[in-house]
Amino acid sequence: MSEITSKIKSIHWQRMMFILLMALMVAGADSCKSTGKMSKKERKAQIESAKLQLQPIISGTSTLSYDEQKRIVNGIMDKNLNDPILNDMIIQAQQKLKTLLAEQTQANAQKVDIARAALYDLLLNKDNKSADELEKELNAIKRQNLNDTELNDLMARLEKKIQEMRSGGGNLPMKAHLENAFNTIANSAKTGNLAQADNTIQKTLQLFTSDDALVLIIISREGDIVDYDKPTNIKRYLNLLKDTKANKNDIDAIVNDANGKIKELDLIKK
Repeated sequence: MSEITSKIKSIHWQRMMFILLMALMVAGADSCKSTGKMSKKERKAQIESAKLQLQPIISGTSTLSYDEQKRIVNGIMDKNLNDPILNDMIIQAQQKLKTLLAEQTQANAQKVDIARAALYDLLLNKDNKSADELEKELNAIKRQNLNDTELNDLMARLEKKIQEMRSGGGNLPMKAHLENAFNTIANSAKTGNLAQADNTIQKTLQLFTSDDALVLIIISREGDIVDYDKPTNIKRYLNLLKDTKANKNDIDAIVNDANGKIKELDLIKK
């Protein structure tokens, strides 16, 4: 009886071991399936999908940004699909991205050069634009988001110039602003309001590089032949307006320095 019982227990134990072994085999198979090799069908599908993604990059017809295209190529490389045709396409795509990056870098450098020249012109303000006109062109440059240190510095200087123009009532073109100042000095002195004349003189001097900024008065001009009166400086000229109580000259030309300050003023007799 004990012998029969022993055999039964032995059979039961063998059955349990068989079930445990099968369970381990299934678990191992599932693990390989989730982390191991792909089936041929899956690999083929991924290769074809990768080729479709690379084709517009290679042909240059992709509408994606450089960074997005680069992520696609790197993602395909990470899969290690090891297909000869696909590998060749990856190399072509990498070469195309190198060319694209070089073109973008060159294009950006050209935009920076154009913006730099424009900002210098705006600071000099040879066209005597108003503060509003200067700000409009400044904002157009800002919207390009060129992210260049020198441009950022020039834009900050132009913003300061615009603020100074507005604080000094300079939302007019510089030529008109100076003419108003000259008339105010002369008329204030004529009516005996010397305090206003002196205040306008001090504000006007702030627009120039210094009190000694050159002022030239054109006596006559015939073609390229120009005759000038004796040179003077802006401080003496403004005080002359106060003393004579008259503005007898028109503004012919304004020359600014790189910071937008006036370094030379050319006048012509009315």
